[in-house]
Amino acid sequence: MRLSNSVLIAALALAAPALADDAPAKAPKASYSKKETKTVKATVKAIDLATRHVTLTTPDGMDHDFTVGTQARNLPQVKVGDDVYVQYQEALAVDVSEADPTKPLPQPTEAVATDRAEAGKKPEGAVARTVTLNGTVQAIDLAKKTATIKGSGGNTVEVKMQHPERWQNVKVGDTVTARYSEALAISVQPAGPKKPPAKTSAPKAPPAK
Repeated sequence: MRLSNSVLIAALALAAPALADDAPAKAPKASYSKKETKTVKATVKAIDLATRHVTLTTPDGMDHDFTVGTQARNLPQVKVGDDVYVQYQEALAVDVSEADPTKPLPQPTEAVATDRAEAGKKPEGAVARTVTLNGTVQAIDLAKKTATIKGSGGNTVEVKMQHPERWQNVKVGDTVTARYSEALAISVQPAGPKKPPAKTSAPKAPPAK
């Protein structure tokens, strides 16, 4: 599979400034992180260049219909039978730190990076997005394993603790920083050569009696 790694690199690059700029001086009181990557292969079943409508068939035999945006400039290069590889990466990191009264709570930030193939080549593109949210702990209920977080925009949300044991040292007023990153890479490969039909030997005549 020839999937570009640029999308994964872009996702990490987008997350790095947030980690550097917003990192607290002290180690976080609580941390949680997860990352998941999925790769799916499909085959182009049908394509309508006029409407930019594409039908893909996944290995389970299911058909999926898509309308491809105009930003995909190389769509005419795609043919029925081509293989399409889609890789999706999702990551979440949450830190809870002691609030710094000298610094205001940062506002939400979002960064997006894109990459696409050169004109005339088979479509291959990537997009990465990183969102950073900040909030303040308003309430903690270890018995119910919930915490109430007030965002920098004034909204309040109740979250379920994934690891309650990590919240033992967290107190009301602490700062929560959440960084969510997602990256999507798509690569279209030419259809492979068709295999010649298997030769079948002629049935042997029964022996003469």
